[in-house]
Amino acid sequence: MVIGGHTNGFKPIETLEYYRDGVWHEVPMHYSHDNGFALPLPDGTVMIGGGSAEAFGIGQSWGVEIYDPSSHSTRALGILDRKRTLASAQALPDGRVLVAGNWYADDAIAIFDPVTGFSTVKELSSGWERPWILPALEGEYLVFGPESNFGAPAGALVERLLGDAYQEPLLEKWEVLLNLWANSQFSCIGGKTYLLSAKRRDNGEIGLLKVSDGIFSEVELDTPIPLVDKEGKSLDWLAPIQVDRPKRQAWMQAIDRDGRYFFARIDYNAVLDGGSASVDLFSATCPQRRLFSGLALLAPDGRLVLTGGVGQDERKSEIAEDNFITSSDVWMFHPEPVEEAGFPWGWLVGGILLLGCGSALLYRILRKRRLTAENGPEVSGADANLRTDLMTRMSSLIEEEKLYLRKNLRISDVASELATNKTYVSAILNSLSGEKFTSMITRHRIEYAQRLMREHPDMLLDDVADESGFSSRTSFFRNFKALTGMTPQEWKNKV
Repeated sequence: MVIGGHTNGFKPIETLEYYRDGVWHEVPMHYSHDNGFALPLPDGTVMIGGGSAEAFGIGQSWGVEIYDPSSHSTRALGILDRKRTLASAQALPDGRVLVAGNWYADDAIAIFDPVTGFSTVKELSSGWERPWILPALEGEYLVFGPESNFGAPAGALVERLLGDAYQEPLLEKWEVLLNLWANSQFSCIGGKTYLLSAKRRDNGEIGLLKVSDGIFSEVELDTPIPLVDKEGKSLDWLAPIQVDRPKRQAWMQAIDRDGRYFFARIDYNAVLDGGSASVDLFSATCPQRRLFSGLALLAPDGRLVLTGGVGQDERKSEIAEDNFITSSDVWMFHPEPVEEAGFPWGWLVGGILLLGCGSALLYRILRKRRLTAENGPEVSGADANLRTDLMTRMSSLIEEEKLYLRKNLRISDVASELATNKTYVSAILNSLSGEKFTSMITRHRIEYAQRLMREHPDMLLDDVADESGFSSRTSFFRNFKALTGMTPQEWKNKV
């Protein structure tokens, strides 16, 4: 799915597109959202808000809408607490959404409530452009970024939703790179732990910061992330890092002025135990030698997809965007070498969708040497340990924290809590327990209901159903009888 943006001439677009069955389908939106935010919500819909009010990236806008991928439709949601562009958004566990960030206008932290809409909860004397919004402990959220809402360096200031602002010592040494996504979940390696790309303020070195439960620390790299390519030409590293949690890998992207894309693959598994991260570097050259600046999205299968983008300003020596020239190309980057001969590269949609680059295969140009044992049985053993560990954490989350009591609980909710994806959780559950997710949750709910009926015999069955996480009395009765062979009342009378 591709949302908003602008056309040649820097005119905002009021449509989104989704790709299915080899074809791009266009969906009208209620507003334009060039420089807006797009936040995936737990229920599978996407909140789209704010953006530039006029052509040329000028001004801020109010509008917010919801896109529903199941019906491929949008509905107007209301207005923000103030006009915003270049804002960021973060979904909260209780269904609300936190929003912060603006550009050449006043900024504040705002909260969206499904009942009351958007409201300001904390005015900011100095806001940010596309800030990072990261969860900390006990309902706290940190808001920070490299640039203020008026384009000045933001320094080491960190604002908090609940507490007072403070100066973070590590941000005096490192400047986090600009957040190009509105959703920090892309950079989450587990729980409330995030990897952020950053640049040293004294020498421009590119590195990583880890923010865990609101605490900042540096990540040690066994191989430096290069500032120039093998020909000595400068690389412009983009943010944010995108995490492949099942593989415990993270990806960064860079561009140069010669029409090449670079990707750093970071193996962060050792970081979780206090060790260093390893770095591999890949590059790709596009045939037309015309580079369009844009951030590739990490797909579930491990490939990287780049949609659209804007041109480079060839009048400037440094890498700079030319917003008056846009691209409709879609590129698919393969992180591992593939056979060039006979591979079916080609246009899929009338010259608009291009899967691959022919000569633009991703070749590895820098690789840390690894032990030959990496390709041996220990890899499968490590994977088995990883799956067992994930199953243990899932059991703890569901049984000890009683996640099953949450109504309308989805496997994607559990995957989010475990910092992985729902397909991986489902596969692990099926392979290690032989039980489907819905069956497991239903079983826990019925066991909880049986405990309530034993300990509180006077409790109404409707209240038992509600307290046990069932969405309705009918669902409770149907599932109870299917599992026990008795209605709840029959079981209650028997015990």
